[in-house]
Amino acid sequence: MIRQAALYLASPDDARAAELPVAGRPLAFRAVLAAVRAGAVRVGVPGALRGTAVERAIAASPRARAVVVWLPDGGLDDAPALLLPAAALAPAPALARLLVAGTPAVLAESRASGAPVVAADAALVRALAPRLAAGAPVGDALAAALARGAGVLHGDAWFVRARDLADARQAEAHLYAGLGSPLDTRLDRAVHRRLSRPVSRLAVRWGVGPNPITLLSLLAGAGAAWCLWGATPASALAGLLLYLVAVVLDHSDGEVARLGLTESELGEWLDITADTVVHAWLVLAMGVTSARVADGGGVVTGAVAAAGVVASAVVAKVSPTLVVGDGGTRVGRLLAGLGTRDGYYAMLVLFILLLAALPAALPWLMALVAAGSHAYWLGRAAYALRRR
Repeated sequence: MIRQAALYLASPDDARAAELPVAGRPLAFRAVLAAVRAGAVRVGVPGALRGTAVERAIAASPRARAVVVWLPDGGLDDAPALLLPAAALAPAPALARLLVAGTPAVLAESRASGAPVVAADAALVRALAPRLAAGAPVGDALAAALARGAGVLHGDAWFVRARDLADARQAEAHLYAGLGSPLDTRLDRAVHRRLSRPVSRLAVRWGVGPNPITLLSLLAGAGAAWCLWGATPASALAGLLLYLVAVVLDHSDGEVARLGLTESELGEWLDITADTVVHAWLVLAMGVTSARVADGGGVVTGAVAAAGVVASAVVAKVSPTLVVGDGGTRVGRLLAGLGTRDGYYAMLVLFILLLAALPAALPWLMALVAAGSHAYWLGRAAYALRRR
């Protein structure tokens, strides 16, 4: 597997194009992040980009700063390398496939651009090393080397070589469109991602990090729970809308973190805690309303359901890969599906309908929610133990 990458200038104009803004950062910085996400642990950057917005963006990112080697101050290892045009962008998954492909190989989508993405063998890296170190354009030399024979890898993905702002905006559109998660449901793709991307764009433009967005999500979720506490049908509907806001913000914080390579353990714990607190408050508030309108033991069942929500979060944190992304067993897929927010939407909608039309049935709903929350974490724990 290739472990190093290097940005190169395909033409004299690429030094200028490498500074074009894409999602609030220079294009060449986005290329560095794509290489890191693909699996490169060392990325050479031409010294011609020193003193530019590219260097400032790298200096402001601890993770990027840790992997970048400025050429010619530092050199590339005498080993295969992923050669990336500094003024172009391709998605990290396509680059990851190149890192494990045989060398030399070229990303098919970039082949005719004049700035190909290449998995180069050690001999090609040695031949181009002086020009890479000097920051000289290597597009023609690279094309000549590839003409002598190279495998073609179809990345089934987009590729944009940027020469002007219009090209940079096209790359940015692709970048935002690819911010989803493998865990996204149809509802996530149809609603939450459509709403979260504009929020993420604003956050990037204003320099807002992921953790403040997580706190805003927690605040919106608290507002939803307050609306459901002793609710009327109208206030419960307002609570549902605030819950939608909380979920959209929860999607946005992850998008902003991925855009800036700013994922952190603190951010992960903050996100999990906020998500758990919001859902526990929601079911407890529903229990309080159930007790008020139906004279039942709603507070108790709400508290039991909230405890189940917390237990589910703990089990999910302890064994995340044993249910999600584990190879797709039928039980694993079922448990992963039950753990999405789609079920919370269904619960809230049913709660509002019963509150408006049949409040006497709310204690039964709360009993079902309490039983379901504990059945979920018990089932997930049993599945995790069996997989171990």
